[in-house]
Amino acid sequence: MYKHILLAIDGSENSFRAAKDAVGIATEESLIEIISSIPTEAISNEPLHMGTLTQTDEQYIQKLSREIDYVKSNHPHLKLTIVHGPAGRMISNYANHHNVDLVVIGCRGLNTMQEMVFGSVSTYVSKNANCSTLLVK
Repeated sequence: MYKHILLAIDGSENSFRAAKDAVGIATEESLIEIISSIPTEAISNEPLHMGTLTQTDEQYIQKLSREIDYVKSNHPHLKLTIVHGPAGRMISNYANHHNVDLVVIGCRGLNTMQEMVFGSVSTYVSKNANCSTLLVK
């Protein structure tokens, strides 16, 4: 089974569904590591208005509280990791360098044109992570 599950969240409805699936897949011995990426743009602009990067991280974590609280209340082994930079690259690189067995990530369900224009974090992760990836709609 999966010993290390990396749950990528962003505060969306699909992200919450991914949290539910990660808990459902995990065994009692599994570590569910929640990862979320603060976009690079937020780092360069927000600290000017908000004070410090630590405050930015804390406010961002508030946005993720529903998923974090759900996993905390339904699974005994949880770790939270916040990274800074482009989400797809940060999540897949983290998975590749930390012995992750499975990445669980919500997907927005973009159509082909939207995906070409905007890109897709879940598509990027599924193509670049060296482990299994579960895309949750």
